[in-house]
Amino acid sequence: MNDARSCASCIKINLREATERDRRKIYEWLAHSDLTPSMMGPPQFPDHVVPTWEEFCRDYLPYYFDGSQPNRGRCFIIVANQDDVGVVCYNALRGHNATDVDIWLRSEADCGKGFGSAALQNLTDYLNKEYGVTQIAISPSARNRRAIAAYKKAGFQLIPTERQHDFLKPEEMEYTDNVVLVKEYMHNE
Repeated sequence: MNDARSCASCIKINLREATERDRRKIYEWLAHSDLTPSMMGPPQFPDHVVPTWEEFCRDYLPYYFDGSQPNRGRCFIIVANQDDVGVVCYNALRGHNATDVDIWLRSEADCGKGFGSAALQNLTDYLNKEYGVTQIAISPSARNRRAIAAYKKAGFQLIPTERQHDFLKPEEMEYTDNVVLVKEYMHNE
């Protein structure tokens, strides 16, 4: 996959396909890192509990890690300076031109360096080029201002509340205050 450069730090970002061996560490980054409280669980996010390993495995099925069903989703490890710093995933392709994505970094020390924005740019360009995806959504909590800023830096635009369900189903929204940001391509660029 093409690389992208982080404007903030000029660190080269690459994405590599996640494998089953990465699955546990991806879960640990989500559920047990120093970043977890900024994404889920009490006290800031009582509406979005931290998943157990079993719940994570039900959400992120084997095809996210083995590439066997790319139209249903795939995870990629974010690599900066040969170091795994996070994960970015796309979910099921809808109508052959839309999907939604998830991203999280491994630790607080990896934030503010442009890794997330660069990884999202890399992934969205890949989805557009390889699958013709022209509409990519992401749906964080409105309380996660730092994430929203990173998504905007990667070219996502905030969607008005009354139009959010045009992009994601209510059951796909995990917080009581979800916002939806969308990045659109005019065509397969």
